[in-house]
Amino acid sequence: MPILRNLLFNAARRIASDERVQQKAAETYREEIKPRAEAAWSATKPRLENTRDDIKKIAAETKPTEEPARFAGRAVRRLFDEVTGEKPKK
Repeated sequence: MPILRNLLFNAARRIASDERVQQKAAETYREEIKPRAEAAWSATKPRLENTRDDIKKIAAETKPTEEPARFAGRAVRRLFDEVTGEKPKK
């Protein structure tokens, strides 16, 4: 088993040090990975902001330092409602 591991690590080192592989990796990152990551972030950012605002609202209503269980319950209920698509209960 150590022989196979050594062979694999040596092959990986040779591949990683090859300039053509490095150029292809950089090109793939610029043309495929980075645009997809930016698109995913753009799609996720408004949802994160809404969630942050909702948690701030829940925190203002329940006082998490005094009633941590109630705060956690309301936050979890909000997440379940979002996942299941139900309207939040007032």
